[in-house]
Amino acid sequence: MTAPAPRRDDGFAHPALFYRGTAEYLEGTVAFVRAGLTAGEPVALAVPGPNLRLILTELGTDADRVRLLDMTRAGRNPGRMIPNVLRTFADSYPRRRVRIIGEHQWTGRTLKEYPACTQHEALISIALAGRPVTMLCPYDAERVGPRTLADAEAHHPWVIDASGERLTSGFAPERVDPDGHQLCEPPTGTGFPFDATNQALAGQFACDHATRLGLGGDHSELKLIVGELVARSLVHGAGTGTLRIWAQRGYLVCEVRHSGHINDPLADRPLADPRRPDGRGLLLVNHLSDLVEQHSCAQGTTTRVYLKLPSANEPSKEPAPTAPRARPPGPPAGPTPLPWQTYEALHAAERFGRYLPQDASPDAARPTATSTERRPAEPVLEALTAVEALARVVDRWRARLVRLARTRGAPWNDIGQSLGVSKQAAHERYGRARSRPNKRSSQVGPPPVQGA
Repeated sequence: MTAPAPRRDDGFAHPALFYRGTAEYLEGTVAFVRAGLTAGEPVALAVPGPNLRLILTELGTDADRVRLLDMTRAGRNPGRMIPNVLRTFADSYPRRRVRIIGEHQWTGRTLKEYPACTQHEALISIALAGRPVTMLCPYDAERVGPRTLADAEAHHPWVIDASGERLTSGFAPERVDPDGHQLCEPPTGTGFPFDATNQALAGQFACDHATRLGLGGDHSELKLIVGELVARSLVHGAGTGTLRIWAQRGYLVCEVRHSGHINDPLADRPLADPRRPDGRGLLLVNHLSDLVEQHSCAQGTTTRVYLKLPSANEPSKEPAPTAPRARPPGPPAGPTPLPWQTYEALHAAERFGRYLPQDASPDAARPTATSTERRPAEPVLEALTAVEALARVVDRWRARLVRLARTRGAPWNDIGQSLGVSKQAAHERYGRARSRPNKRSSQVGPPPVQGA
């Protein structure tokens, strides 16, 4: 199995890698990465976390020269992958050929997400057409079914496997939306017709139904999603549209229909600058959602946004305070879920270890001219930012746990022992926090992590 050579017209090259087992996976991906590094091409790895660690171990010190992305987070919603991963990296090097490994199918993908992943593969050729990009898409031929492999061949001009390279017979890049007709089926349930006179009420309609259907929190993200979809409908749908909300197989589904037609196949994967409020399109919607589907047909355009609902046995709030007791109660039967910000910070900070010097002495930590050239500073600064984000999350969780311990009757002496400080120090740090202003909040710096 060899690394694919870019097509010599300096345009977009898009092979698929069909591998069986870890050995073939590493042989194909690592050779692809090293061939790009040897040619002086910027390389990005956007693969699921476990596979990312496999490749990094094999690359060794070469990993410092590669852009790393865990696709289970960066591409959790398939609609984010083209604007946030592929185009962002390719546009960072406008005059150079770049290489990307993009693995968007993994074991944790749900059946509901599969059509969006297939559509994503078809749209890659449109989004990167004419750009000097070589993108390798791995598929585990032992785990995925024949339909997935057939769809992969339809969206890749050639395939690499253990026997070498071969052209695909079913390559059909024009097949963009094979399952979009399902969105044109007649809608069910109560709808909220809106126009310019009542569009402000659409957000409240969505929040009321979301609460009834089990979506917790203040619904601020849902309000942003609905506001964006309604505003787009008023522009593209002759000033009217209909909003519906329902629950379906663990998701809260938010649907907006209007009579207009959107012919741009990349309309639901916007490439606008996210810093411009007037050009964000569906970029914000894709960022806040778990899945987005959009399709235009004779009846108009339908956009569906999916938000995962908490499972039935997952507590959505901190347990209510109980009366003080002589001894604190034992731990709860199940694990206490952490907010998504905590998971993001933990994931970001876990990468910092490989940037630390092996020798912690001052001489070893001082960079030399040679080591600076071989090991650029940007990844270290990124890791430093990640550690600071994690520290803020941990600090907030520590304060919340102290408050919870107090509501359950734990004395300050026991809390101090758990923290490794004296009773007075624990009380000074946490007992009087509510009675005095927070000095850090008045300092200029990054905002605190919400919901931690």
